[in-house]
Amino acid sequence: MYEEFYGLKEKPFSIQPDPSFLYWGRTHRLAYAMLEYGVINQAGISIVTGEVGCGKTTLIHRLLEQLSDTHSVALLSNIQRDRGDLLSWVLMGFGQPFAGMDHVERFAALQRFFIAEYGKGRRVVLIIDEAQNLSIDMLEEIRMLSNINAGKHQLLQLILIGQPQLKQLLNRPDMLQLAQRVGADFHLSPLNRDEVHAYVDTRLAIAGAKRAIFTAAAIDQIAAESKGVPRVINIIADTALVYGFSAGDAMVDRDSIVSVIADKGNYGVFGIASDDDLQLSEAPDAGPTSFIKTPASSGARLNVAESGGEAIKAAAPGGFGDVGSSGVAPTGGPTTLFPDLEQPATGAASAVTAEPRREPEDGVAAFRAVRPAVGQSPQSGAFPRWERAIAEPAVESGKRDDAAAAGPIGVILYGYSQSSETPGTFGANVTQVILVRSARPGAVFDPPDGVDIVDLGGDDASPGRARNAGYRRMKKLAPNVRFVQFLGPQARLDPKWLEAATAFMARRPEVAAISGVEALAEGERRLFQKLRSIRLRKEPGEAIFTSENFFVRAAAFETAGGFRGDIPGAETADLCVRLRRRGAHIWRVEDTMTLIAPAVKGAGGWFAACARDGKSFALRAALHGAPPERLCALERSRAIFWGAVIPTLMVGSASLFGAVAYVADRGLDYRVAIAAPIGAGMLAYLVKIVASAFKHGPFRPSSWAYGVFSTIGHFAEFIGILQAGGIVKEVSQSRRR
Repeated sequence: MYEEFYGLKEKPFSIQPDPSFLYWGRTHRLAYAMLEYGVINQAGISIVTGEVGCGKTTLIHRLLEQLSDTHSVALLSNIQRDRGDLLSWVLMGFGQPFAGMDHVERFAALQRFFIAEYGKGRRVVLIIDEAQNLSIDMLEEIRMLSNINAGKHQLLQLILIGQPQLKQLLNRPDMLQLAQRVGADFHLSPLNRDEVHAYVDTRLAIAGAKRAIFTAAAIDQIAAESKGVPRVINIIADTALVYGFSAGDAMVDRDSIVSVIADKGNYGVFGIASDDDLQLSEAPDAGPTSFIKTPASSGARLNVAESGGEAIKAAAPGGFGDVGSSGVAPTGGPTTLFPDLEQPATGAASAVTAEPRREPEDGVAAFRAVRPAVGQSPQSGAFPRWERAIAEPAVESGKRDDAAAAGPIGVILYGYSQSSETPGTFGANVTQVILVRSARPGAVFDPPDGVDIVDLGGDDASPGRARNAGYRRMKKLAPNVRFVQFLGPQARLDPKWLEAATAFMARRPEVAAISGVEALAEGERRLFQKLRSIRLRKEPGEAIFTSENFFVRAAAFETAGGFRGDIPGAETADLCVRLRRRGAHIWRVEDTMTLIAPAVKGAGGWFAACARDGKSFALRAALHGAPPERLCALERSRAIFWGAVIPTLMVGSASLFGAVAYVADRGLDYRVAIAAPIGAGMLAYLVKIVASAFKHGPFRPSSWAYGVFSTIGHFAEFIGILQAGGIVKEVSQSRRR
């Protein structure tokens, strides 16, 4: 209805749970950490409570997306205490028969199912949403189910999600035995005022908004009326967009929100339904992350007596560790780093991708050698490091000071053709520039002042390992670096990029890494370079991964463990996927990031670039092509279809039809029989070329040229996929180990 008017791809404020629109508020992030902790560390029973509409079900759907095929999961969200016993509901949830069984038989059937799944190496997870509807007898049955184990291994993990009444239910004296089995619990509170602003902006951006649609005063009014409850925010904001569309207002202002609230009260059935006891919390004085200083108020609790003292270290997505005020991990923290950074893998990260091979390195990661902040609570480890790293002093309005949030920036150059002009484009905030010397002779220029060299010697390291080496050197020389710009070969930074990037990061604390537009360098307008520019062009907004040139929070980079050093490419895409699995957002912005020097010379250069793309598709798909990421799986399939399947069908059909026509000799010219399937295949290619040209602008000659050469380029992409076969096989085998 209003999507086209406001330039949106879809409705941003649906009240249906949608994990793709999940906003990581301060308590949402820790609640998810508790859920992930319960699954990864077999915490027995995990409980998350929260007010109606606070996002509990959305968190559950996000968790379901992340669980692998090694889990058998049942989600029960409509249990009623007077409609059947719990065992029947559970058997139904796991797809097991239960008709005609008495209570003992149903319990025995569940026990057999749990043991069978355990024998297959699968972990059984039962999630009960709206658990406040359970009766006392049902809760007692849950306790009995939690007794099923195989030696020291618990066969069933339980996650209970419910409204605050669930907490009251479990606090009853007769529920003491069940309460003592709770390994982790968390109460999800509404958003504060600043988080409502970020929540609205995030959902609009994910829906495709390219500009501000709500004024700041309008969002303040939404926050006040909704009391920070996400579902109520969605109802108000969605209705306000309808009002704005009807009135033709390009911006939704405070008066529009007041009208929505008044009309809901006067003409709606329920008005704006929310709990009268809820109060909107204001943003803390020190900005959106200052709640870290008093984690006890967040409502998180881990049963350390039952789960072990190290439990909290694995609680946050990816096992985030304590961080001092500088945003750098202290010595001995549980940071998950890959072996080429000489750090052990811990927590959730070891299950994300295959364990890389250990590679010898000189020295250790310098960014671990920092003392923890005095008096820091151990529970602060449950919060994502990149949010803790940007807790800047606030200005009077309570908003973040972009200049203060910028902080020191480091630049790491890696590649074979760096221009000596590059360091001059970085700006005043850059405190350290590192150049990683490649193994190719004569490949690197003599650096100007202020650029430090990391010499890999004769070691032909992978790009990930080389850039990790550059990062280690940078942290030794400039340990307080807050942001890092990675810059590959053939690229020069736009002079305005770093300022734009730091301002964006200050506004969006939930974003860990960004990349911008990679434009043609001035004067470089050759045809194939133009075509390559079209190929590299991406829509701004949330992304699965950035380009190889990207801007990242140093703390987020450390938390994810840096680049993998054991893969020959796709290390940036792999890093971004691991960041997303920890709850971070990855973004492409519309500011110009780099000016690309000509790397595509003629048709030969174009096809070579397409072959490299094919290798990248194959490697990315081998790493993360499975659901939920499906990274480059479509691109790989498209290259195989157009580069191999269609040509094979054309040749095979032509040969078959021609042979049949020749042998049959019934007046049908065998040459026509041969030409027919070839013509059909060529027509399919022609349709694809036309579709590509119309997609990029049918009245531009470059669009038609791109349609032709991108279609032909599928042959080169397929060759690249074949060339990557050995590497892909090795990666696939390592994932299964």
